[in-house]
Amino acid sequence: MTVMADSVSLACGGKGLNQAVAASRSAPTVMIGAVGDDDAGGLLIDCLVQARVDVSGVVRLPDHPTGRARISVSPSGENQIVVTTGANGAMAGLDVASKIPDGARVVLAQLETPVAAIEAVFSSEAARSARKILNAAPAVADGAALFPLADMIIFNQSELATYLQLDQEPQALEALLPVRRFLTRPNQAAVVTLGALGAATIWADRTLVVEGFAVDPVDTTGAGDCLCGVIAGAVANGIGPERALTLANAAAALSTLTPGAAQAIPLWDQIEAFVAAAGR
Repeated sequence: MTVMADSVSLACGGKGLNQAVAASRSAPTVMIGAVGDDDAGGLLIDCLVQARVDVSGVVRLPDHPTGRARISVSPSGENQIVVTTGANGAMAGLDVASKIPDGARVVLAQLETPVAAIEAVFSSEAARSARKILNAAPAVADGAALFPLADMIIFNQSELATYLQLDQEPQALEALLPVRRFLTRPNQAAVVTLGALGAATIWADRTLVVEGFAVDPVDTTGAGDCLCGVIAGAVANGIGPERALTLANAAAALSTLTPGAAQAIPLWDQIEAFVAAAGR
């Protein structure tokens, strides 16, 4: 099938990069990852530096190309993404845990990074006192093996349906509650994003639902990453669950108003102003 497009552009992105940029809006952030020794790798590092993300944890691998994503965006702003992992797929062979800075408050990971690398980090002494957040995206077959190691697991409806082996995406709050089967420790939480409807945080004994913010999206690419990064930054700053989820939802909504991913992530003062204007 051939699909015609109106235009094409090149921009910084990738789940890890997007989330690092979003987290850096409110908290000092170190990016841990791998890129190739190519122009694309240099572009991504420059993008992180411009966002004031510490890139000391980024390794350049000369024998691997930098990972790439090919994204198509519909007139309604919805997107479809095909990812080639490139150098980031080789991280399982690196000593990733050694790159966690002393005193890290939060470790955020996503599944464009090999499961083995994330497992090594989450299980490491370096991450023992950090709050470990897993964005279970994209949904991969062995991703569920990491759930017991995470303090917070973030899903969208499609990913949750995959992990729960459902025929359709859960919509009502009651349909989200089976996510509790993945919660195996006290105070472990799952966050399920609901697009324009908002998001829910679910613990074993309680739930918290935050309404979304009404916007007319231009491009939803990276909105979920924006939410994850803002939650990580909020947790690092000791912000409570309801406020953190509200700010993250606001940031995700704002990010859909600008084409692209990393470049669409709003600044912290913009997020707070947007929430205040909504009376939230």
